[in-house]
Amino acid sequence: MNVVFIHGWSTTNTDTYGYLPEWLAKQQGFKVSNICLGKYISFVDTVTLDDIARAMDAALREELGDHPEPFACVTHSTGGPVARLWLHMFYGRNLADCPMKHLVMLAPANNGSTLAQLGKSTLGHIKAMVVGIEPGVRVLDWLELGSNASWDLNEAWLGYDCVASGIYPFVLSGQSIDRQLYDHVNSYTGEPGSDGVVRLASANMNYGLIRLHQRGNGLEGAQVKRTLKTAFGVLPRLSHGGDNMGIMKSVTKANADTHPTTKWLLKCLMVSSAAEYAAVFDELDQLTRDTQKNEREEKVKTLFGTKTYTTNRHAMVVFRMVDDRGEILSDYDLLLTGGPKYSPDALPPGFFVDRQRNRKNVGKLTYYLDSDVLLKGLNKAQAGGRIGFRLVARPEEGPKALAFYHPIDWKSDEDAASKILRPNETLMVEIKLERRVDARVFRAERTLKPSKIIAAPLERTVP
Repeated sequence: MNVVFIHGWSTTNTDTYGYLPEWLAKQQGFKVSNICLGKYISFVDTVTLDDIARAMDAALREELGDHPEPFACVTHSTGGPVARLWLHMFYGRNLADCPMKHLVMLAPANNGSTLAQLGKSTLGHIKAMVVGIEPGVRVLDWLELGSNASWDLNEAWLGYDCVASGIYPFVLSGQSIDRQLYDHVNSYTGEPGSDGVVRLASANMNYGLIRLHQRGNGLEGAQVKRTLKTAFGVLPRLSHGGDNMGIMKSVTKANADTHPTTKWLLKCLMVSSAAEYAAVFDELDQLTRDTQKNEREEKVKTLFGTKTYTTNRHAMVVFRMVDDRGEILSDYDLLLTGGPKYSPDALPPGFFVDRQRNRKNVGKLTYYLDSDVLLKGLNKAQAGGRIGFRLVARPEEGPKALAFYHPIDWKSDEDAASKILRPNETLMVEIKLERRVDARVFRAERTLKPSKIIAAPLERTVP
């Protein structure tokens, strides 16, 4: 088997792969014909992820031939989206033709990373100048939470049945924080439910999409479309990067034979059938349960005593707000609701962790929720497991409004919250509002006597 490694964003040296490729090449009973260490440029501001995927195809053809033997791909961080985009661009219409038969993604940023905005900030540019490279703005655009490009790729992936086509995708991630790498200026580097860079909910290839389209006074949609089951495992005591806890970099010659990454990487690469894939899926699912149970509390010694960190399970919701004319909604209020009366006050305290608005598309808003706190609170008798939201977009309807939006209230069925907001997963929600136009905007008169063009009292809206 040929194995291709693909690194993450802003990597400048192939030492980022650590000892992992060398260890893999030495395994008995698992023949590795050739190992290729991918080298791509993500630290030039004009280079896009699309550019990298196209260059990847050319590099693979040069190294492996135009009709290569089946190969496996092992990625880290941004390398996951790179490999997925390559598959989508060149084999999306016929997955069975794809020569990549195993895709093992280590801590992939499949739904982006909270740190992408920091990388594009003034601080990111200063750091890039010190290191002597550009931050790679166009790649960071893709990685920013709620980007159009990541949404499009993930939406396309909803229709893929990789396993039926002989392609076996896996996501392996950690949820531990390497306190030596914690940035006190940026709390995202210690965010619960993440590995310090990528949230588990963002890495996970199990996610759903809801489309809610306003029609008159009602809403169409509300059925969740989900990806087919993709193997996902949370490995114990691993973080995104670093020599001590990094899911890839911490593999050394001394610990390789017992390291969780090597153990599960080998298991994933040896899968050769749908039945074997299903078995590893179940094993990784149980591993995730065990890891998250065992790592729920972390005690860290500080100068002021012992501090306890609690890590619950989290979910991420990416909202996309547009109108039926294709306009991006830029001025709006979005409130989550719950309980029998679908009120924001019925939601349990402490469930809301973070919100981040996409800077290039302000109609994209990402909420990060403590799903353990939320679901436990909503499942109480008085809440009934109900969840919803209220969207108020401007301009709002009023006496002087000539073009406006009606607010919408979406309400789930009873006991639906746990089915919609799954721990460690992302939910994509597209909300499309009808733009209402008052008939006063254009009027026709038969009188030829000159008169002022004024806004008369509201009569009706234009269909």
